[in-house]
Amino acid sequence: MPKSDTESPDNHYMARVHALGHPSSPMPQTRWPMRPGAKAGTPPQPATITTPPPIFYAPNTPAAPSLAQGTGSALIVTWTAPSVDSTHNAATGFALRSSPSGANTWTAVPGVTSPYTLSGLTAGAAIDVQIQASNTGGVSTWSTSSTLTTGVAAPNAPAISSVTAPPDGTTAKLTAAWTAPAVDANHGAATGYNIRYSPSGANSWITVTGVTSPYTLTGLGGGARIDVQVQATNPASGPWSGTTTATTWGATVTPGAWQPAASQTHNASVAPNGGVQMFATAAPTAVTGASFAWSASNSVVPASGLISAGSDGQTNGWGQYFNAPATAGTYYLWSLAQGAGGTIGALVSAAISVT
Repeated sequence: MPKSDTESPDNHYMARVHALGHPSSPMPQTRWPMRPGAKAGTPPQPATITTPPPIFYAPNTPAAPSLAQGTGSALIVTWTAPSVDSTHNAATGFALRSSPSGANTWTAVPGVTSPYTLSGLTAGAAIDVQIQASNTGGVSTWSTSSTLTTGVAAPNAPAISSVTAPPDGTTAKLTAAWTAPAVDANHGAATGYNIRYSPSGANSWITVTGVTSPYTLTGLGGGARIDVQVQATNPASGPWSGTTTATTWGATVTPGAWQPAASQTHNASVAPNGGVQMFATAAPTAVTGASFAWSASNSVVPASGLISAGSDGQTNGWGQYFNAPATAGTYYLWSLAQGAGGTIGALVSAAISVT
């Protein structure tokens, strides 16, 4: 049987030409492999190339912040975002921390923005402040410290509790007492006080610095209405208080020749003379009468239990016989001058023991 055409030398030559290509033959077509599961006739697709996600870096460390005085003892903290480079991305958030200078006892505040008011600090204290930057890549190291001494918040105005003519027998004095002002977020504690006074309504103030409560104003004259204000201080000065007005005594009271002994027997005649004398001199108010009174207080002028006194025949002299208190205890004897409007002068004794 003759060989088939495919086995002939000529056919073998043609097969080799098709496989290797003939110089005059067109280039064979390039075909992509069919995707698994694709139907015949579906255009083949190139292979998918996966790009890795970008690397996100933590931010650079911010520069030391700037510090300025805020209200009271607060500090105003400002800073700038750190630079961006090939190994540090931009900051998207910031934290702040503070410490008494050099103590390294840090208090951190997250999620802050510039400028930031740092409050609740001790007045007059040096404070270290640092800033830290952050983003999704992490956090920076803390910045170097900036240090500033906090301000001292001026105190509130004190409250005057009383302004009275003191019971020392003279006309030219007023004693003022007040309470320390409250401390709050915007006002520091008072460390000192000033007082000022003026003839009532004149606003011609005379100031006395560095006083304590109670404080006695002197040289005011008799029967004078005086306006008084008090101011609290620390390294700063607070506002003046409201005005309290009081009137000095209008008469000067001094002891007479007969005065009570330091020890008395209850409900018995006042020892050693059986009575007491006083002098009441107009300064400038006219004296129209006088009285004595026993009291358990040496600061509050008695308004009841008055023992009326009469003229003793001496210039400006008044006197009266009377008994010691009916019950035992410690008492003070008041000598009171009376004039227009009531009591216009007073003098109180030392403590008297009644048994």
